Amino acid sequence: MNLLYFDTTQDWIHVLTAFQNETKAVHLNNNLIESSPKEASYRLVSMIQTALQTSNIKKPDCIVVPNGPGSFTGIRITVTTARDLGQLWSIPVVGFDSALLYLIGMENENPSNVDSKGQLEKTSLICLDGKQGKYYSKFMNGVKFSETKDQTPTEIIQSLEVIGKTPNNWYYTGTFPNFYPKDAIKIEATNLNLSSILQYSLEQIKQIDLKDYDYLSLLPNYIRGTYVDQK
Repeated sequence: MNLLYFDTTQDWIHVLTAFQNETKAVHLNNNLIESSPKEASYRLVSMIQTALQTSNIKKPDCIVVPNGPGSFTGIRITVTTARDLGQLWSIPVVGFDSALLYLIGMENENPSNVDSKGQLEKTSLICLDGKQGKYYSKFMNGVKFSETKDQTPTEIIQSLEVIGKTPNNWYYTGTFPNFYPKDAIKIEATNLNLSSILQYSLEQIKQIDLKDYDYLSLLPNYIRGTYVDQK
């Protein structure tokens, strides 16, 4: 199975192609990164073309994308492009929560977080910069994930107090959260373990019927709603 993955929901443009062989192992073919998110509206499609041509793929078998939360414009570009290509190629399009995929990518980048059976052991908190003094937060305890919430720093601290756990790992995007420890790790496109993200995505895909995931099924995960809702 040939896969196409791309992401403009954060402060980067990320495009990669991958191949899953008969043993279910994922091999990355091409990985393109740009740190010009404001140029995503016209750079993304050309980067996708380059990735496919370099990988000698005429048409992928499935598109996988993070569908938010994140930048409103970035989510719209990612989801719209995925829907358009899914319709054009008549292939499945699957979206996953951005915070969840990034947690998977960061946890598996650090071998000390994984036991001999590949299970995640430590607790982690991720905060995606949501601007306006708020963050899109998700907490992970072992292999269990909380829902992604739109919270202020005070609300995040209160949530941690309620569950009675202090994260071992602190991840963030954008501006450094002032309630984070100094050794917190900033998520960049270059430090995400993409093999783990795609492997996780494929494990989830095996549990669904891809026939139900056409271009119409992919919806943006804005959390806060759209600008239209706010007017």
